[in-house]
Amino acid sequence: MMSRRKNLPLALAFATLAATAMSSAGCHKRPATRDDCLAVIDRLVQLELAESGFRDPVVQRRWTDELRQRLAPHLSRCEGRRVPDGLRACLVTARNAEEVEHRCLR
Repeated sequence: MMSRRKNLPLALAFATLAATAMSSAGCHKRPATRDDCLAVIDRLVQLELAESGFRDPVVQRRWTDELRQRLAPHLSRCEGRRVPDGLRACLVTARNAEEVEHRCLR
């Protein structure tokens, strides 16, 4: 159970990066920057940890740093993909990982 929970942010990050990669058409979109991709990862980690009951900023920073390192080789697949103009504002207001995927990245 613990290893499953530990891999949950990683799985969601991969799914979100894949969703970003697939959303290549549409209105009011722009190419994603490396910072956009990292912002999605950071927000997903923050939301998933909060949903799991972890609110310690030290734990959040550790998981974020770890996930950024693990996904670093894959960020090039995210960079340049089409994302909505309002991605950053949407990430701030997203209440869960599903909202990030279904509202912010579409």
